[in-house]
Amino acid sequence: MTIPIFYACDDKFLKYTIVSLTSMIQNASKRRSYHVYVLHTNIPEESQARVLALQTKKFKISFVNVTDYLDSISERLPLRHYYTKTTYFRFFIAEMFPEYDKAIYIDSDTIVQGDISRLYDTNIGSNYLGACHEQAMAQIDVYGTYCERVVGVSRKDYFNAGVMLINCEQFRVHHVLDRFIHYLGIYNFAVTQDEDYLNLICKNRVYHLDQHWNTELTEGLVFPYDIREGFILHYIMVNKPWHYEDCRLADIFWQYAAKTSEYAVLRAELEAYTDEERARDQRSAENLYQMAISETEKVTAMRPARSQRPLRWNNPVFVYQKSE
Repeated sequence: MTIPIFYACDDKFLKYTIVSLTSMIQNASKRRSYHVYVLHTNIPEESQARVLALQTKKFKISFVNVTDYLDSISERLPLRHYYTKTTYFRFFIAEMFPEYDKAIYIDSDTIVQGDISRLYDTNIGSNYLGACHEQAMAQIDVYGTYCERVVGVSRKDYFNAGVMLINCEQFRVHHVLDRFIHYLGIYNFAVTQDEDYLNLICKNRVYHLDQHWNTELTEGLVFPYDIREGFILHYIMVNKPWHYEDCRLADIFWQYAAKTSEYAVLRAELEAYTDEERARDQRSAENLYQMAISETEKVTAMRPARSQRPLRWNNPVFVYQKSE
């Protein structure tokens, strides 16, 4: 059985995909076969060649331009700027690849230290997907309150969508893509966007994976294990080792980067990163934090004064409408 694995990125992010994929190939079981798909709309062939050079007998790599598929459903989508974001491509996997019953989706800002076939072999039953708890929601109160009050999902159940074992069959049976398109026209989730939509759609149908499969490397988060032992290291938010020398576990990222064609370019990017850009990152992090507060306050103001329960999305009286 060939294991299908999906990335989604643009040409700018391709160099990080190469590092992630290099780590995956090195640590994957040599007894299994894999097919890696890179979903995109604009990656030129000369850039694709840098990734295709990583192919082995066990790892086949394909680039899939999703433009035609996007055009085929464009009339159903309320706003085009939503589905041109590469992170939204993960919603299309089950429909675009009907031959697969399940598949792995993984973000490019990752290092895979574990055997990816073990993740694929996880039995998630009839759940829509398997994913790890989103630790920012679980450990930072402002974000936890946001997901409970705005998205309507407990902070203990909210998952990070950067690493997912997708039950493609269940996605198709329960029309997850159709529901996503429907919700795009109703809810304006601004904080984690596609992750919020996925959590809303998959509520109570998520298999929570061992946290080792998505160890989020941002400052302040704590784990009940040595983070160096994470099966997948995930450099979330602005905490990128190619921008910050002191990023958590940057040394592991650079160990794998050094084995790729991208090492010199990545080191140059690190060295060229300016104080102005770091200040911009800080503002971005602060703005995200304040946005979570603002969105929570906005929804709280819509609740009945005596109600202490989270907003019910299926109640049309209290739907948090998308702004025009």
